[in-house]
This record gives sequence, structure tokens and C-alpha cells, in this order.
Amino acid sequence: MIPRGAPGAGTRAFVDFTLRWGGWLWAIALALAIPAGWRTAQLYAHLRSELEELLPKSAPSVIALDELRGRMAGIQHLGVVVDAGSADRLPAAERFLDDLAARVRRYPPDLVRTVRTGESEERKFLEDHAPLYVELADLKTIQHRIEARRDWEATREQGALLDDDEPPPTLDFDDIQHKYDDRTKNVRRFDGDHFASADMHTALMLVEVGVLDTGRSHAGQLLERVRADVAALNLDSYAPGMRAGYTGDVAINVEETQALVADLSLSSVLVVVFVIGVIVLYYRWWRSIVVLLPPLLLATMFAFALASLPPVRVTELNTNTAFLGSIIVGNGINFGILLLARYVDERRLGVNVRDALVQGVWGARTGTLSAALAAGVSYASLALTDFRGFRQFGFIGGIGMLLSWGLAFVLVPPLAAWVDRSPRLAPLRYAPTASLVALQHRHRAAIVAVGALLAGLALWEMRSFGPGQIETDFSKLRRADTWQTGEGYWGRKMDKLLGTYVTPTVLLTDGPEEARAVAAAVQREAKRAPLSDMIAGIRTLDDVVPPDQEAKLAVVDAIREDLTPHIRSLLTVDQKRVVDRLLGKDTLAPITAADLPSIFATGLRERDGTMGRTVLVFPKPGHLLWEGRPLDEFVRSLRAAAATPVPGMPGARPARVASSLALSADILQAVRSDGTLTSAAAFFGVVAVVVALLRGRTATVLVVGSLLLGVLWLSGAMIGLGVKINFVNFIAFPITFGIGVDYSVNMAARWEQGGRGPSMSDVVRTTGGAVTLCSLTTIIGYSSLLLAQNRALYLFGVLAVLGEIACLSAAVVVMPAFVEWAWAATNWYRLRRS
Repeated sequence: MIPRGAPGAGTRAFVDFTLRWGGWLWAIALALAIPAGWRTAQLYAHLRSELEELLPKSAPSVIALDELRGRMAGIQHLGVVVDAGSADRLPAAERFLDDLAARVRRYPPDLVRTVRTGESEERKFLEDHAPLYVELADLKTIQHRIEARRDWEATREQGALLDDDEPPPTLDFDDIQHKYDDRTKNVRRFDGDHFASADMHTALMLVEVGVLDTGRSHAGQLLERVRADVAALNLDSYAPGMRAGYTGDVAINVEETQALVADLSLSSVLVVVFVIGVIVLYYRWWRSIVVLLPPLLLATMFAFALASLPPVRVTELNTNTAFLGSIIVGNGINFGILLLARYVDERRLGVNVRDALVQGVWGARTGTLSAALAAGVSYASLALTDFRGFRQFGFIGGIGMLLSWGLAFVLVPPLAAWVDRSPRLAPLRYAPTASLVALQHRHRAAIVAVGALLAGLALWEMRSFGPGQIETDFSKLRRADTWQTGEGYWGRKMDKLLGTYVTPTVLLTDGPEEARAVAAAVQREAKRAPLSDMIAGIRTLDDVVPPDQEAKLAVVDAIREDLTPHIRSLLTVDQKRVVDRLLGKDTLAPITAADLPSIFATGLRERDGTMGRTVLVFPKPGHLLWEGRPLDEFVRSLRAAAATPVPGMPGARPARVASSLALSADILQAVRSDGTLTSAAAFFGVVAVVVALLRGRTATVLVVGSLLLGVLWLSGAMIGLGVKINFVNFIAFPITFGIGVDYSVNMAARWEQGGRGPSMSDVVRTTGGAVTLCSLTTIIGYSSLLLAQNRALYLFGVLAVLGEIACLSAAVVVMPAFVEWAWAATNWYRLRRS
């Protein structure tokens, strides 16, 4: 039950305890701050920006990537792209990349596995061993055509031809040559010895990393060294006007993490500066900063430190949790603000420090406890999921809210008593919310009507709410400038130049036979939609170490014998060229894995030397795989093919699909499934807390109604502004339930303490100002995300700020106006009845 009247003995005893033992309480808190600060620093030192960190360890894509790391040395790449500006400067770009490649090849093997500036080595290998890469049936077709022509010519020379003997077709092998060209087009794309295009005036160097690492450690080292060598070589010294950029897995990891670190640093500074500013401006008492911030900062550090311990065990922060420090500061300060506001009100009336603290603790405890529990429940709802992007956020945020409330009531009273040495605080000449009070008195009916109108408009907007409201285009969630000047810009150049992604999706099997069965299934899927538009190539061990080599060599020898000088004389120049290409060198021997160029073995040779257990699928460049539905279909089709039964191997484990594309697909699925669960749990949990603590029926209805109105406005604004839900900003909904109810519950608590009078003017004038300050500090915390380069975080900031504005307006503007309007309407009705 909400207390009415004067503070009880328990409240006085609590305040006396904090004042008597305040020195010890602070000493203990500061001692604990040392290990807590160290643990927090360790978490931020292990900041991870990759998508993998958002998913649970049990997600299929994460399991597959873990297995891939254990089996493969690395299949990630760094691309250095040079835009020469014009075709005549392209040779200068090629020289520059050759010189750069010479330097990069000297890097340690854990950083670099291979460096390539062209395909000449691979092309020459294929040309030298061409017949071994032609199917045995095709070689026999060549043999049959030549033998048929030879026999016909021999019969004709002997004069034994019959009148109806038709001559065999001319020795044309274009059909087989075209088939061969299609299979080798990825290593026959360029005329010269470089990855270069005169039309695009672009050249490329590809670096294969030495260690598979989805994080930033090796990626950052590699990119830093390459950039240093690019600067040392001085691109302009080769030809003025050329530009260089970086792309590939390495560049993506570094770019996104650097943006996250930069955003984090900027937001932290801005939050602290602006929060201090608005607090001093509101209280007109500079010591309020000394009273409010130290307990809050301790609570924030303790939250991260406790979350790093069992059973939660958060060991590193991800994209979703990196900004929690700013968010806990912006949200957690609310409890101290409301406590201090009650204290300052009493001190300005001339009440002594001790009694003012008693009044402050008594007046603020229930409302702030309700708000803290509601916020804790909303954060805890995120911990119900296995999605690490939500789960860690929920644990750390929930712990942070409860600690912020507890430390505010334990540490603020002694701190206030130490710093407040004045006989009394100077009264304010003008209440910050005086204008709002006057507006509500004059226009309460209009305010209620506008609130209802906005609710109706929001409901109208929500008619279109559905699966399409989830952002499925991942290209819109990357760093803002990536498509103009960053990795996205240079990556498009590389993709267009190569015609395929250099990093494949890997299907991991347990044996060669299973790999062949899975590859055959993928080949079948690749012939029909949707994979027909998404796959550029498929590679297995059989594609680089071809089968039936002895039989092929025997057929090639027979063909060479059949190609007598006379038969060769019957061939055109082009036909001779085709035959010579298909038959390769005169001295051929079977090839083994050890003979292959290193690039042919990438993704096929495992750490222990095993080959033949993987299937590599190279996606086609394009926007399709950035979009949710095609991405889902791509991954689902590959997983279906991966589950193909292997003849003679019943019960074989399905192949595992490892790639960033599979990660993205699993994240979308998690948002769809977990997002609804967390939002529902947060809403009903918050309502349960309100009902349990605000047992008065009127107050409960007012609080829940205010929350519903704020959330309704938020939803309508989101749809009206075209903001879609993504794997980061979905958190804004459950958090808004918990933080948004803070304002209405404290307003209702103060109103009930005053006896539920007909007017809420005093509530708006006093608690309304403190609640507005609470929301303003929270908005400052969220608004720092509006400066984020990462678009997912930016959109989180947009939704969170909209939620704050909506819930604050509902609690401080509409709810008081509604109470006064309802009271007036009730009195009018009673007068009419009487």
C-alpha cells in the first residue's frame, strides 16, 4: 500500500543508519570499486563487433563456425583495391600492387597465408593439365570423333567407300571447349597477369589471412601493417591521382569495430557533460552533481563486474551491449534524481538535513522501487532468450537498475549530509514546470482530446504492422559511410572485378563420400531458383584433384596416336588450337594435392592435412544476399542440401553450413522469434510489478493507461517515420516498457501520498519537474546513439528517444490533464444528478 501521512519509524531508523555508518558504507563501496573497475575495463577491452557475438553458442551457424576454426587455418581475405582513375594509369597501379605484394609476403604466417595479384599461376596450371580436368566421357567423345574421321579417311584412301557412306562430321570440338571454359571462367577472367580491368581502371591484390578469426585481433594487425606499407610506398609516386581502398572480411571487421569504439568514446563524453549540465540547471545547486554521480558510477561498474561472474559469465561486450554504460547512467540516475528532488524541496522549505533526508527517502522509495523493479523486469525479459545480443543486455541492464536504486538510497544520504552545510537552500523563484501547470489548468480537455487523437492516428498507422516492419536489408545496418568511402564502396569494386565473392560458404562434412553427395545435392539446387541466381560456383576436392586420371591419360595417349599428320591437316587453325588446349602438354602425369597451387587448396585442405571433406559454395555478388528473404532461402536451401542422405551411410551427420550469411539468417530468425517473446514478457512483467506495488485501483489504472498510451504513440511514430525493427533496436520496446512506466508510477505515487486530490498541480510542479529531468537524462543517454556511425545503433537511438518522449508526455502532460478533466466531469455529472 502506498504510504500516506508522515514517515514511519523504519524510515527514520534507516536514514539514521546511513548517516551513522556512512563513512564505512562508502569505504566498502570504494574498495569494491577497484576490482569492479578492473573487470569492467576488461569487458570493454574485449569489445566485439561481429554478428557471431549476438547469437547463442548453440546456434547452428555459430557451431559451424567453431568447427570451421578448428579444422581450417583460414579462408578470409583482405582486398587492396587501387582505382587508377583511367586506363592509361592501370600499369602503374599493377606495379604498385606488385611491390606491395612483395612486402606483404614477408609478414608472419599467422597473419598471411597467400598473396595474389593475379591468376597467372592457376591459369597456367589448368592449361598444362587441361585433359585431367576434362570429364572422361568428354575425352572419349573427342576420341570417338577423331577415330570416326580417321577410319573414314582410311576407307576412302583404300577405295572401299560405298556410295551411301556419308562422311563423318568435321572435327569440331567447340561444344566441349565451351563446357571447359564455363568451368574455368573464374581463373580465365583476365587477359593479363593481374586482377585488373582497363574498363574499370581498377586493379586488385588479394591477401588470404593466416588464421581464421572473426574478431579484430589478427584483422587489426594485418590491416594496420598493410596501411603502413601502402603509405611507405607512396601511391602518388607511381602515378598521381590514383586511390587505394580496403575490402573483404578483414576490412569489414576492423571498420565496424573502429566505428563502434569511436561512437562509444564520443557518446560517453557527451552523456557525462550534458547530464551534468541539466542536473545543475534543474537543481540550481552544483553540489547535486557530487551527490548524484558517484553512487551512479559505482552502480554502473558493479553491474558490469557482477555480470562477468558466474552464473551470467559475460566475458566480452558486443554491438548490443557496448553502449550499456551510457544507458545505465542515463536510466539509473532517475532514482537518485527523484530522491534528491524530495530532499531539495524540503531543504528549500527550511527543513534540516536529517529530516529532509527522512522525507526524501520516505517520499521517493515506493515510486522509485516500483520503477526500479519495472525497469529490472523489462531488462530481465531480454535474458529469457538465448540470443546473446538480448541476453547480455538484459542481465547487465537489470543488475544495473537494481544497483542504481539500492546505492542511491544507501550512499546518497550520507553524501548529501557531508556536502550540504548550508542552513537552508535558497528557494526557486520559478518552478520549471509552472508553465505546464498553467496550460493543464486552462486546456485540460483539449490536452485529453489531442492525446486521444494521436492515439487514434497511431492505431491507424499500426494497421500495417506485420513481418514487413522487420528490417531485413543488412546493408542498411552497417556503418553509415561504408557505401560512399568505406569497405562497402571498395567491396563493390572488387566484387564487380572478380564476378564472385572470394570468401565461400563452407559445407563441412565428415568424409569424402558425404562431401560428394552433398556437392551433388547443391549442384541440383543451384540449377533452380533461388540458388540459380545466387551461386557463382561450387568446388570440391574432385574439382581440383580430378578423378579417373589414369583412365584419362590412357584416352589422351590414344587420341595423340589417332591424330596423325594427315588427320591434323584436316583441322582448321582454330580447331588445332582447341585440340591442343584440351590435350595439354605432351608429358602428362597424374596430379596430387601436393601439386596444386595453394589457392586451389584454400578451404579444402584442413589443419591436419586432410582434404576432401568440405564443399565450397561461392555466392554471386549482388544485393540479393543482403536481403532477408533471399538470404533465408539461400541458407535454408544449402542446409537442406547439407542434410542429403549419403548412400550406404545411414544416420550420417548432416553437413554444417559455415559463413557470415548463415549467421545473418540465424539472427533474423532470432529477432522474429525472440523479439515477440521479450516484448510480451516485459510488458506483462511491468504491469505485474505496478499492480503488486500500487494496490490502489485508481493509481494502477492511471499508470498502466499512461504506459499503454506512450507505447501506442511510439509504435505509430515508428511506422509513420518508416523506422524498421532490427537486431539492435528491438531492445527499445521492452526497455521502454520498464523505463517509461517510471514516470507515470512516480507521478501516481506522489498523487496518492497527497490523498488523491482533485488537482495534480502540486504533483506536476514538484515530481513532474523531477520526472522530466529523469527523462531528459535518459534521452541524453539515448541521443548519444544518434551520432553513431553504426546505423543499427543509430536506429536504436531513434526508437529509444521516441519512446522516452512518448512515455514522458503521457505521464506528465496527458495523465494529469486527464485526472483533472475526469474530476471536473464527475463533479458536473453529480451536480446534474442533484
